[in-house]
Amino acid sequence: MKKLFKQALLVLCMSSIVLPLHAQRWARVLGTPVTVYNFTENVNTAPEIVNIFYTTQGEYFRDPLAPRFVLTDREGKWALGLGGYVQARAEYDFDGIADNIDFLPSSINRGGSTSSQYQMDITTSTVFMKLVGRSNLLGDFYLYTSGDWRGDGKTFHLLHAYLRTKYMTLGYTTGLFMDLAAYPATVDNAGPCGMTFYRATQLAFNYGFDWGLSMGFGLESPDVNAIENEYVRVGAQRLPDIPLYVKYNFNDDSHVRVGAIMRDISYKNLVNGENKHKVSWGAQASALVTLGRLQISGQYNIGKGIGSLINDVSNIGMDIVPEPGKPGNMMMLLTDAWFASLHYNIAPGMFASATYSQSNLRSRRGFEAANPDVYKRGQYLAVNMFANATENLQLGIEYLHGWRVDFDKDTYNANRINLMARYNF
Repeated sequence: MKKLFKQALLVLCMSSIVLPLHAQRWARVLGTPVTVYNFTENVNTAPEIVNIFYTTQGEYFRDPLAPRFVLTDREGKWALGLGGYVQARAEYDFDGIADNIDFLPSSINRGGSTSSQYQMDITTSTVFMKLVGRSNLLGDFYLYTSGDWRGDGKTFHLLHAYLRTKYMTLGYTTGLFMDLAAYPATVDNAGPCGMTFYRATQLAFNYGFDWGLSMGFGLESPDVNAIENEYVRVGAQRLPDIPLYVKYNFNDDSHVRVGAIMRDISYKNLVNGENKHKVSWGAQASALVTLGRLQISGQYNIGKGIGSLINDVSNIGMDIVPEPGKPGNMMMLLTDAWFASLHYNIAPGMFASATYSQSNLRSRRGFEAANPDVYKRGQYLAVNMFANATENLQLGIEYLHGWRVDFDKDTYNANRINLMARYNF
């Protein structure tokens, strides 16, 4: 542990040589807006509609900034923006490796001969197109689509495609059982192992009150990750997932949020040919508190049948598993996961953060004895620093340490140094 903190301290010292030259939006902090070019015959009407691009920027650290290029119509009622960023990462693993381009504790090498590796990745570079408008029926609204190059063979991969109004979202985007504003900044693309993260096609509704309270609920397309064998099959699902939340904003950039989700997971018992189902559930509490330059955030999740909604656990098929000793039956394991993060704004355009996270699977009905080498617990530590080298170029450096514990109590570790350069356009 002493060696671990020395390595983290070394990363922070190395990061301090990167000096911010211009203010820009930090994680969750809006600095000087990027310049927007407007192409319209009536330029006096352009700024008002263009302002929607700023007020509807995403809450998550990885969301692109407002677009650099905007085209408006003559009346200033419609505007089309094109933007995104090019992002490159260099990664070096030592004293154990995570066998994935993202740092996932579940992918830490189980006692393999390889103890170090070097990787580079540019597939998380993102482009988007955003059409904003105003109408008497919908008020201010926008259509948004974006993608990166993380498809098979580095092909284009859809991230978002939806319509959003003041009260409704329709389309494909991040799930409602998530608190994006509370999520920490990491160079690692996946983020903490205990963080809830997933995307779904959805119809969601939300409503905000003047005194800081907001709430919402939705219907989302189900996506079940499961372990199958010759006795059971998980196929088409009968019912949508139903998430809901209540959120209270207080002070500037501070809130608390509680949420829940209900899922109905269908499977087929191949022994007797019966179609069966299990009702799963999840609960979540999260918060973001801003105290001057310091921001503290955290999240806790617990539930059964929600493995596919949680980082790291989503990669190992743990929504529903075969029940040991009962061919044809399936069961759900209890999952709990959490993270805690500190974020400090050093200067305009420069910040540092530290995050610790953990995810756990709880055995029942002999699952542990039947699957001794299956992942039981993951832990994730990230220490990083980001700085704006220019108005549009952000640099980052990060140290990561991960632990993987299996049901047989064997423990495996990995370390990674990440370097990042992201240019917004």
